[in-house]
Amino acid sequence: MPSLRRHRPLVAGTVVLVATLVALGVAQLLLGRGSHPVLLAFGLTESAVSLVAGLLGLWSTRRQPAGWGRRAQRVFAAGCLFWSFGQGIFAAQDVLGVGLAATTWADLPFSFYYLLAVVSALVHLRGRIRAHIGVRTAIDGALLGLSLFTVVWVLWLGGAVRASGSPAADLVVPIAYPVVDVVFLTLTLVSLLAAGSSLTGVLVVVGGTAFAVADVTYSYALLHGAFETGGVADVSWIVAFGAFALVGLHRPSGRTAAVLPPSESWGRLVPYVALLPAACAGAWRLWSASDRVVLATLLAVVVLVVLRQFLTVEDHRRLLATAERQRGQLDVLAHVDPLTGLENRRRFGERIAGAVRSALVTGRPVVVAFVDLDRFKAVNDTLGHAAGDDLLRGVADRLRAAVRDGDCVARLGGDEFAVLVTDPAVQPGPLVERLQQVLVDPFVLGGTVVTAGASTGAVRGEPQRMVADLPAGLDHDARVDAVVEALLGSADAEMYAVKRARRAVVQDVVQDVV
Repeated sequence: MPSLRRHRPLVAGTVVLVATLVALGVAQLLLGRGSHPVLLAFGLTESAVSLVAGLLGLWSTRRQPAGWGRRAQRVFAAGCLFWSFGQGIFAAQDVLGVGLAATTWADLPFSFYYLLAVVSALVHLRGRIRAHIGVRTAIDGALLGLSLFTVVWVLWLGGAVRASGSPAADLVVPIAYPVVDVVFLTLTLVSLLAAGSSLTGVLVVVGGTAFAVADVTYSYALLHGAFETGGVADVSWIVAFGAFALVGLHRPSGRTAAVLPPSESWGRLVPYVALLPAACAGAWRLWSASDRVVLATLLAVVVLVVLRQFLTVEDHRRLLATAERQRGQLDVLAHVDPLTGLENRRRFGERIAGAVRSALVTGRPVVVAFVDLDRFKAVNDTLGHAAGDDLLRGVADRLRAAVRDGDCVARLGGDEFAVLVTDPAVQPGPLVERLQQVLVDPFVLGGTVVTAGASTGAVRGEPQRMVADLPAGLDHDARVDAVVEALLGSADAEMYAVKRARRAVVQDVVQDVV
């Protein structure tokens, strides 16, 4: 229900607009096109509708928050008021039978409308997507604008200009109106495509399209000397300002934040879709006769398309590089212990599984060692967790230095470490001695000297022989998993055997002292 109440003014405004157009059509049918009452009715209606659009535009800004949107709407509303004034002059000339030239006094306030409309579109675009107005957005706008202009020129303006016998100075204003319409419509479409659509934006596009149709029709008829009030141009102007008036009646549900849609959005295809009719119209024109304007616009379009594609390829290259960098970062997060920089338990499991697979082919042995620090909890309790972390990092550095670069040292968690060696010349005993030896020297933790004892156990396995002892019927992956589990279990058992032996020695010493 709140949604219906919010749209009730739009529905009422649309009904009034349709009723006005029907009344004008009936009046023209009964009184005859070109009669003074009909001329006056159309002139007053166009002036009134543009006046209402301007006043509603200013009135609706009272409830809008300060920002670019309110500024843009106020500028556009002022343009509508200028048009209302110009339309009053034009209607007076029309009713009084003053000869309508290509340029009249009414064109002065009309020109202010076009200027303010473009400024309003620029302000709105700038405020809607802020810093996101980049080179690609500008190229998309240029492609869309040139495509629309090419179609308008080939289908209407070009022929009218060639057929007109008017001096060049008199052709400036009639040609400028449709061109400015194309600019305004292009800016509005770019704003919608780049920042997201809305009902207000759709109404502005409808009004801008109707305005472009009106101006093109007016310019074509005027340059051919066949313009008559009450035709397509006048109806389209009324529809255009009616749509602008509906914008003032619209009550948005709340303030909508400017959001730039992703580059994969369907809106990115609109400039390319617009190229198809432009290319067809331009090719047809150049095939039938030479036209420097069409040739220049098509060449500009080709340059912009090439540049746009280059930027797209460059964007894709950057995205791939970013994705690869992020993949590497995720791989580090998934496989590296953040405290020590060693590989973590997950990565150690992958490394030992890979070593077993390789050993099943080459026949090489695999050596696995487990290292568990003694009295690590006492360090945390007496010196604090920061000192414990420093101790773990120091142990990790020494263990890493005790093996080859190709071997693996991992932190399994807490104060437990593991080592994987694939050198066939390495035996478990010497490896344990080397790992124990690197931990003999004391560590300095916050000014306190600490000796880190460790219980270390190591096993050497031959995967090819171990697989032969497994039950039949297991697939390759199951055999690898069984060998890995056996190696890890044996190394863990050796380490705990050493730890129990060290504890027994400590207990014997205590008893002797007592």
